Amino acid sequence: MDLMKRVVLVLGIAVLIVLSIVGIAVASESYVISDYSGASMNGRTTIVDSNSNWTSAPKDPNVVYIAVWAPKPYQVYIEDALVKVVRERGLKPVLVGNVTMYDLRGRFVMFYSPMVGHGGSVLYRMVSLSGILYYSYAGDAKSAVDTINHGLEFSESAISKSSEKFCQASMNRLMKLKVANQTCGVAYWWNLRAKVGKLSRANPYEMIANEIASQLDQFLTSS
Repeated sequence: MDLMKRVVLVLGIAVLIVLSIVGIAVASESYVISDYSGASMNGRTTIVDSNSNWTSAPKDPNVVYIAVWAPKPYQVYIEDALVKVVRERGLKPVLVGNVTMYDLRGRFVMFYSPMVGHGGSVLYRMVSLSGILYYSYAGDAKSAVDTINHGLEFSESAISKSSEKFCQASMNRLMKLKVANQTCGVAYWWNLRAKVGKLSRANPYEMIANEIASQLDQFLTSS
């Protein structure tokens, strides 16, 4: 009987040690992942005759106007991350509120996220959002606002098609305005979440913001 008690005690201690090691590992890790995501860029530039009445936009391509439509504190972190990427590309970032005032004046970036969440346990915390990133070299802010205001469907099954509407609307408008450069990029994330262990010093809001900003960096590099 004494032997059996010792075996049980040893096994119990071993289990506790394993659970402690696993707990420390979970509490120390951090990562970003999404259930569903994608990105595309249309680099179409219309070649026109110099005698035609086609125009160029934006007025100043060295300025990038940035709008983030997302709840706080996500908004602040995403703004900071986007501004940093724009500066690193040698461009001038300008955060704006009333975006239509800056239509076609400089390049334009908008991040739109109507859905956020949070969760966690004793060992970790998690924050998440679902959103769409829109980039227009011509600075087409009006098309982005119109697309959102016209009842954009926002769900896991619809977010891919919904994101495509941004560039479709922009290209249609720029064709009517006879703007030659119609370069447009769009990216989307469904349930983009950052999981951070309680022993990690990582900031989950910054991790999500940096993921979004890395996509903008790709758009700027390609345009």
